Amino acid sequence: MRPSCVIVIAECAGRCCRKTEIFKCFQKALSPLPPIMENWKIVTAAVAVFAFSLEFRPMDSFLTAYLTSPEIHATLSEVSDVLTPIRIQFGVIGTFLVFLLADYLRYKPIMIFNGTLGMLAYACLMGSPTIFRLKVVEVCLSLFTCAEVSYYGYLFAKIKEKEQYQTATGCAKAGMLSGKFASGILGQAVVYFNNHDYSTLPYYSFTSMTFVTVWGFLLPSVRHSQYFHAEEQVIATTTGTVADDSSAEYFSKKAIQDPNIPKYIVEKDDRQQNVDQTIAVATNPFKRIYEDFKYSYKDTEVLWWSFWHIVGLFGYAQIILYINVLYTYEMDVSDDKNTLYNGLVDSIATMSAAICAYKIGKANVDWTRRGDMFLAISSLTLGLTMCLCYFFKNIFLVYAMFIFYDTLVESTFVIVISQIAKRLRNDCYTLILGFNAFVAVVLCTLSSTFLTAIRLSIPAKFLAYGGTYVTLGIIYGCAAVYKRNTAVVVSRRRFHRIP
Repeated sequence: MRPSCVIVIAECAGRCCRKTEIFKCFQKALSPLPPIMENWKIVTAAVAVFAFSLEFRPMDSFLTAYLTSPEIHATLSEVSDVLTPIRIQFGVIGTFLVFLLADYLRYKPIMIFNGTLGMLAYACLMGSPTIFRLKVVEVCLSLFTCAEVSYYGYLFAKIKEKEQYQTATGCAKAGMLSGKFASGILGQAVVYFNNHDYSTLPYYSFTSMTFVTVWGFLLPSVRHSQYFHAEEQVIATTTGTVADDSSAEYFSKKAIQDPNIPKYIVEKDDRQQNVDQTIAVATNPFKRIYEDFKYSYKDTEVLWWSFWHIVGLFGYAQIILYINVLYTYEMDVSDDKNTLYNGLVDSIATMSAAICAYKIGKANVDWTRRGDMFLAISSLTLGLTMCLCYFFKNIFLVYAMFIFYDTLVESTFVIVISQIAKRLRNDCYTLILGFNAFVAVVLCTLSSTFLTAIRLSIPAKFLAYGGTYVTLGIIYGCAAVYKRNTAVVVSRRRFHRIP
């Protein structure tokens, strides 16, 4: 035993007379995690390392090219119509499970499980995988994608100072984007110097996922979560009174909880009954979830911004899944085997999106007034960009369209998510944004099933996705014009009423 541990235990034993207190001191002294890990800066740095490693997957940029390469020899139609729909369909199950279990398990087990899924997926891609192994890969990657943002919930649960949320989130986002950027650069370099051989990429991704799993084990556990393990802020006594650290004038919290010390005796009134009802809601996680749902979606602004978030996320998920398929399709059509720069394109798109998202996040704009027009213009532009992918037969033009699309859609998501979060209470943004993502995944499943059933070609799918954004732009454009005309009529009426 370390000398410092003995000193701590001895000091505690001298102050404590009960065995339970001495046992707690033993636990504190022998804890493998130093107290410094409770510092929000250290926690943020640890999560940023986790996010960087989680996104460091060079295989992803060239997955379709690898699956259709001579090593595996899957056809492009098999990748598009058989393997990719598996990932979308299991995404519904994965999103729902993560939605329920992340808070209950207090995030860390989900993060470790996420790394394990990544290890299994890329291990199955090594060598010459069979069709069955490829299906296992798609299932694992589907669940992996659903669970990969659980580290944000972990971050919020570990940081007590809410004023540090924005800084911590920015650092985690920077780690994630840096990982994607480095992943794309390494993947492109490996493919370029290995004469377009993709067989070594799964090993790089597997190594990164192994580090993620080990790093997840080393992270400190979370004591409290938002719903199922909420930190108790109020304590109800048997007589209906309420006491906490700030309201107890004569007794400490320990004294109030001690059954040997008599409590205050106060008759219940209406105010106390209301407090008891509040406590009942606070201690029942399902009631808290229901109350947060009801309160959040009652707000028409939250509902309006969430509608774009759901549909926009649906289109984004579909495009991200099928863009590599489109790259390989364009390469096969042009019969040019030397123009596949997926990793470089992903890196450029990531950095462009990061810079623009940062700039627009600092923009001082009244989004309540100008939000509808902004969403209308953004949606129409995104739709036009994806529709052009249907007509372009040059892969470099498709690359340019994707870089522009990714930059604009990520910037738009920054505004949409921030406007939703500003109007939510009780820090329930994880719940609401998670539910929006779940609905988007359900739409992805329905869309993928329908488009596969009618045997739509790969470029035609992007025409359909572009049409979705165009429709979204028309809806929000009409709403912007309607609100503007209504505001003008109201202002004229007020003007005429002035004597």
